[in-house]
Amino acid sequence: MIRMEKEYPEHRDKELEDRIHETIDSGNKVWVVGDIHGYRRTLEELVSRLDLQENDILICLGDMVDRGPDSVGVVELFMNQGNWYPLLGNHEEMMMIDWSKTNGFGNYSSNGFWSSEKPLSRGKMLEIMGFIRSLPSEIVLDRFRLVHAGYADMPYSTSLDEQTDEQRLWSRDVFTVAYPLDPDRTIIVGHTIIQNYGVVDDDTVWSSSRLLLDGRPSAIGIDTGIFLKKNDNPRITAIELESGAVVSQKRLNPEKDFKRKN
Repeated sequence: MIRMEKEYPEHRDKELEDRIHETIDSGNKVWVVGDIHGYRRTLEELVSRLDLQENDILICLGDMVDRGPDSVGVVELFMNQGNWYPLLGNHEEMMMIDWSKTNGFGNYSSNGFWSSEKPLSRGKMLEIMGFIRSLPSEIVLDRFRLVHAGYADMPYSTSLDEQTDEQRLWSRDVFTVAYPLDPDRTIIVGHTIIQNYGVVDDDTVWSSSRLLLDGRPSAIGIDTGIFLKKNDNPRITAIELESGAVVSQKRLNPEKDFKRKN
């Protein structure tokens, strides 16, 4: 498929979007995973069930960190795996804000990032923060938009591309809007726990009843509340873009703290 060249905004990654298109066009798989929140072992178990092949891609919709026992371990997985790509989430944004306010090693432990990783060297944290700062906040493809939270219902805005990270990382309007926010693309989001919308079964996602012209849902939510109480079926969920296949992994218990020396 021939795609028109265009100027890319700073919050997107043209090289990554081209690579994803090439992966889809070649018949390989692109899996999109929801919020992970530091549950490294559960993520690894999920990935083992996806049976990723050499040219497949894994994308996280953001919120790799906080709440769970090994945020650093999750970030390092994405830093070290060649075909794993995270987006910026609101929890990564809060990390950066805290870091900038305190010149590093601030009070972000209140959100859980430091809970099991102490002691962590300044050099390692600088490496992690450099990686976080480089993350795009949305991926726009021919048939999909991938973003952490979604977009705001702004009927007088001419384009979703005019919205900012304030909307991309925080807005929940895709769950309530009365029309498709993008008439051509399914928007896939994390951020909002779909158990709140009655989606509690394994291997299921929330799908908007507002349909695109080709019959696909206008939005899909895949945050399945990994940090919730056991009775709420906490899990991490992934969806494959072209087939729509869904795989969920229940939270492993216990997710032991991962002690580090660096």
